[in-house]
Amino acid sequence: MTRPPLIEFQKVSKIYGNGEAAIRALDHVDLSINTHEFVAIMGPSGSGKSTAMNILGCLDVPTSGDYLFQGISTRGFDRSQLTMLRRHMLGFVFQGFNLLSRTSAVENVELPLIYRGMQAGERHRRAKEALGLVGLSGREHHKTQELSGGQQQRVAIARAIVTQPSLLLADEPTGNLDTKTSIEIMDLMTRLNREEGITIVMVTHEPDIAAYAERLLRFVDGKLEVGPADEARAEHVL
Repeated sequence: MTRPPLIEFQKVSKIYGNGEAAIRALDHVDLSINTHEFVAIMGPSGSGKSTAMNILGCLDVPTSGDYLFQGISTRGFDRSQLTMLRRHMLGFVFQGFNLLSRTSAVENVELPLIYRGMQAGERHRRAKEALGLVGLSGREHHKTQELSGGQQQRVAIARAIVTQPSLLLADEPTGNLDTKTSIEIMDLMTRLNREEGITIVMVTHEPDIAAYAERLLRFVDGKLEVGPADEARAEHVL
């Protein structure tokens, strides 16, 4: 049997407000993303890309249509079920890192495992392993303020993958980084996708960052335009 897409929108619409003040952020969007894909999402401000990411991350729900995860409809999921899906199947990376400033790298990475109720010894082992995957072995006990911006984003990525999620959602992951560090972070994310098999969906406004992805989804006025990633991607992966 053919496996279903990892994630799928079926005629998803999202409307904010009522009557003449209503805003249609998404307009009957269909999309599907398979396991192990690396997909970039682009679009101008107000295009619907952030709304789409919020629904993919179970932070919001469609007004109409359906969001399927591993072939299972999330329509009708209550808040507790959405929280469990986020906690066990999703990882998040943000532009602003969102690390706890007075705790060490390993303690930041352990946080999602604490929410799962994992024992301290196993938590620590998994967190150190995740930090190793992002190239921070030996810096486990450095505090956030002792790390560079690129290292902080690596900690954030380690925290996102420590739960071994099926899907990694990255929202402008290089937005606060300089060009050299952005390239390092994107090389890391490409390696995690290719070598660790992590499915990645990334929002960015930078074409050179989107070029790292295998496929580009472009939102315009709440609708989806689909095309290949920019040919410039070859310059980053050869």
